[in-house]
Amino acid sequence: MRLKKLIIHGFKSFADRVEVSFENGITGVVGPNGCGKSNIADAVRWVLGEQSAKTLRGSKMEDVIFNGTEKRRRLAFCEVTLVFDNEDKSLPVDFTEVAVTRRVYRSGEGEYKINGAPCRLRDIIDLFRDTGIGKDGYSLIGQGRIDEILSAKSEDRRQVFEEAAGIVKYKSRKLDAQRRMDRTRENLTRVEDILSELTERVEPLKQQSEVAREYLALRDELKILDLNVFLMRTERYETRIRELKESVQALGESILQANERLEKAGAARDEVQLRLDECERETAEKRDIVQRLIREVEAREGSVQVVRERIAAAARDRDRIEAERRAAAEGREGVRGRVIKMNAFIEDETAALSAEDEHQQAREAELSEKERRLSVLESKAEEEKQQIIQSMNRLGNVRSQRARLDAMKTALQNQLGGMETERAREQAGVDSLDAQVRDAQSLLDGERARMAELKSQSDEVSARVQSHGEESAKMTERVNAMQAERQQRDSRLKLLREMQRDYEGYNNSVKQVLLQARRQSGSGVHGVVADLIHVPEKLERAVDMVLGGALQNIVVDRDEDAKRMIEYLRKNRFGRATFLPISSVRGRTLSPQERQVLTMPGCVGLASELVEFDAKYQGVMDNLLGRTVVAEDLASGIAIQRAGRYQFRLVTLEGDVMHSGGSMTGGSVQSRMTSLLSRTREIEETEQALKRIEAEFAAIRERYARHEEERAQLKRDRAELLDELHRQEVACARAEAQLKAAQDEQTGNNRRVERVEQERARLSAQLEEVSRSLEGLSSQQEDAEQSTGNRQEEVRRLQGEIYALRTETEKLRAVVSDARVALASRRRDLQARIADRDRFIAEAEDTERILAESAEALKKCVSELEANASDLEKELAALETGKSELNVARDGFNAADAQRTGAQKKLQTLTGEIDELRTGLDDFSDRHHRSELQLARVEAEFKQIQDRIWEDYELTYAGAEPFRQADFRLSESEKRIAAIRQRIRAMGTVNVAALDEYRRTCERVDEMTSQRDDLLKAEADLQAIVEELEQKMETQFKKQFALMNDNFQRTFVKLFGGGKAELRLTDPKDALNCGIEIVAQPPGKKLQMLSLLSGGERALTAIAILFAILDLKPTPFCILDEIEAALDDANIDTYADYLKAYSENTQFIVITHRKGTMERCDALYGVVMEEKGVSKTVSVKLNEAV
Repeated sequence: MRLKKLIIHGFKSFADRVEVSFENGITGVVGPNGCGKSNIADAVRWVLGEQSAKTLRGSKMEDVIFNGTEKRRRLAFCEVTLVFDNEDKSLPVDFTEVAVTRRVYRSGEGEYKINGAPCRLRDIIDLFRDTGIGKDGYSLIGQGRIDEILSAKSEDRRQVFEEAAGIVKYKSRKLDAQRRMDRTRENLTRVEDILSELTERVEPLKQQSEVAREYLALRDELKILDLNVFLMRTERYETRIRELKESVQALGESILQANERLEKAGAARDEVQLRLDECERETAEKRDIVQRLIREVEAREGSVQVVRERIAAAARDRDRIEAERRAAAEGREGVRGRVIKMNAFIEDETAALSAEDEHQQAREAELSEKERRLSVLESKAEEEKQQIIQSMNRLGNVRSQRARLDAMKTALQNQLGGMETERAREQAGVDSLDAQVRDAQSLLDGERARMAELKSQSDEVSARVQSHGEESAKMTERVNAMQAERQQRDSRLKLLREMQRDYEGYNNSVKQVLLQARRQSGSGVHGVVADLIHVPEKLERAVDMVLGGALQNIVVDRDEDAKRMIEYLRKNRFGRATFLPISSVRGRTLSPQERQVLTMPGCVGLASELVEFDAKYQGVMDNLLGRTVVAEDLASGIAIQRAGRYQFRLVTLEGDVMHSGGSMTGGSVQSRMTSLLSRTREIEETEQALKRIEAEFAAIRERYARHEEERAQLKRDRAELLDELHRQEVACARAEAQLKAAQDEQTGNNRRVERVEQERARLSAQLEEVSRSLEGLSSQQEDAEQSTGNRQEEVRRLQGEIYALRTETEKLRAVVSDARVALASRRRDLQARIADRDRFIAEAEDTERILAESAEALKKCVSELEANASDLEKELAALETGKSELNVARDGFNAADAQRTGAQKKLQTLTGEIDELRTGLDDFSDRHHRSELQLARVEAEFKQIQDRIWEDYELTYAGAEPFRQADFRLSESEKRIAAIRQRIRAMGTVNVAALDEYRRTCERVDEMTSQRDDLLKAEADLQAIVEELEQKMETQFKKQFALMNDNFQRTFVKLFGGGKAELRLTDPKDALNCGIEIVAQPPGKKLQMLSLLSGGERALTAIAILFAILDLKPTPFCILDEIEAALDDANIDTYADYLKAYSENTQFIVITHRKGTMERCDALYGVVMEEKGVSKTVSVKLNEAV
């Protein structure tokens, strides 16, 4: 058998279908790092059944499916197929070629196939069993195997040799047997514990089953008697219930008639109330109308005042505008005169400058001629002269500019003086108007503050009125609730007192004794046990359950008193009762040793010490409760009883009872309205609750009366505040009008001041600019004068040499220079005069615009005066009309208020009549309630009997009929019932289930005994299996280890070309658990441990061990994944030669990137990644190529 073909599709980086064929000999798989070479070994491992994603270098099995690249989508599944040549029938199938396929989908589903037929993984494992092929065999050897052999951990290294020796399967079976043996021992311990517990329970259950047989017989007899008593009493109760229902019905009709009269009176009162509400609504509407008209009249008055103030303000604006127009006209005439004078001066100066220009041109021409003659003789002197001329020119310019700026500065200062005068005049008006605005604003703020204060007070009072209304509603609800609670508790108290007075809930015999004792003084009867003890509410259920019928035992002074009452019962055939004479009843309590259980966890205490009673009843109470322990719950009770050896009685707070001897009674308890123990406590609590309710009710009624008085006063205060608030709103409107007028006048004046300020700022800016220019010119003048002086000194030195010619030229130059400076100065003065003229012309145009605007404003003021006068006449007429409407509305309000007062008086009369009717209705209701209570009591007694019969026998009246006896005698039957019950009570709690439980327990003991025997036998069998497996493992391991050692020594010599090596057990006596040492002596070195060899020597030694294992466990093919990576070139050749020789009998597929290994391969497959993330193969058959 050999590996013939590998087909990969979609596995890891092999996105496309790749087919790799393998021939005999060595097939190499080469390629650069990361190209996917090792994925071929992973594919073989995977198809042979590898289930660990980590072993396949992934995190989950889905990672083996091609996950896509930037250019390719990921695949939905992957598939790998191994094709084997089975000509020699090494595989147990009737095929010469076997194809094993594994496919997995991205959803997690997978499938296996053999020659295309679906199969299981187990089928593939069985197919290759004992062939050396498999995911755990030595047909796949990677770098990990080398690491395991070279590992410093003995257990890792030992794992390799155990797998090679073939004892892993025995070791697995041994571990499985040990686990089964541990489970068997655990089961044996559990069975023995159960058997011990069951054995302890058998004898008590036997005794309980005998008691249960007697109890069942008595219970059946008691059932027949109980049902017949129930049938006879049912008939009597039904007659009494019928009579009480007739009485209740008659009283109910009387109540209905009283309710009808009350409803009629209530309807009349509601009608009057509606009329009163209508009157109040009409009165409120008329009051609102009167208040609205008052506000309108006050608003009209304010409007008249506002119109008058607008007229006065318009008159003031008119006078102001006329004054401004006069001032503007005067300024306009002055500007026009100055412009005429400036035009005449500009014309004369322009003509003079033209003439002076012509004369200057002639002088400059003469000077140029002279300078040309001197230039050849004295160039240096000429240069100096030119510099002097330029300096003098600059100085002349500075002086002319300075003169012009001085003139401008004087003119600007004069204009600013006039502006300051105008600004002071306007500012005086601003201050006066500011004072007026502040006064008006102060007045308005005061009025608004007062209005806000009134509004706040009004809102506060309204909120308090609303709050009082809500509190009144809550108080009314509280009063109604307390009345209902008081009535309910009063009814409950009456019922409890009647039950206590009539001894309801007691047996008839007990009731008759207590009634007789009440009638007969000196009877010696103290009462029943339930009335003589006080039990905390927490313990009521426990004491009730533990005493049961003993709660109705009658406590008397002496035996003679008990004897007398027993004769009374017998004489009148009232039944039987139990008496407890104080003189003869002796108490029983716990011994000092037994009292030690009282300190155990969960123990509440001794029952006789937890209840309260008179000291004279100590003996009686100790007799009843002296040997009864109270526990918190049943779990604590069981522990306490076990500690006390079941010598006393125990009861839990839930009412579960554990009797002396070990029997237990428990379960659910049917809730009852009132037990005998809690009746007195409930009466006291109800009386206290009624006293508390009465006190609280009186306090609430008193508080309600005070609350209503406060609410009425608040309503009156709110009405007064609303009236004052309306008046304040009118005052605020008047103040707002005054403030608006003052602000309008202030706004106009502010605009005028703003214009003056703008003009003043413009002039000030010009003045500052002129001043800065003058400062700069002063500095320039000083510099120019200093420069000119220096150069003149130089010229005087030169003039000595060329004096004759220089004298004439210098004079002419001085004349030309002076004329030029004077001419430039006159031009600058002329330009300044032109600019001043243009500015004055612009000012004249502004004055014309101001006059035009003021004329329009004056016209508007006159128009406003006429309109305000017309508005004033209209407002006065409307004011008179509003006052007339206000008088009419006030008359209507007074009439409506008189109707409301009459309706209120009539409502009070009807309310009194309704109160009288309610008093009569309460009397009928009280009588009706008492009758209902009697009916309820009788029905409750009847229901109690029915419930008891249902609880005991699950039968109704109809169900009890079949048990009726024709000759039934009630008195004799009741005696028999009492005797049976007494016997049952004497028996204590009976475990009825003990019969079945005893039988089941005996069967369970037999069953557990059989299981224990089986488990003991199984433990012995498993121990024998473990010992047998250990013996087999030791024998086989020693044998196979010796063979591996021989193979290793031979392989080592071939690979190293000499030397020697050995495998050693650290403890041959414990071959299955000891470590394995590898000792090697390469040629020319001494014998040493594996860890002391070089890296290459260690790797080659590990390879020798692997080939030794292959000799021990041959495999048809072997895939080697870069196991020679750590070898140098010399050792690579040795390894490759050995591999080549070994391949004659074994097919090798080597994944490598070492040249020496590639040279020995018969065929090469190159794995490349032409496309990023996608692997492809290229094959070359070297033997054919050669």
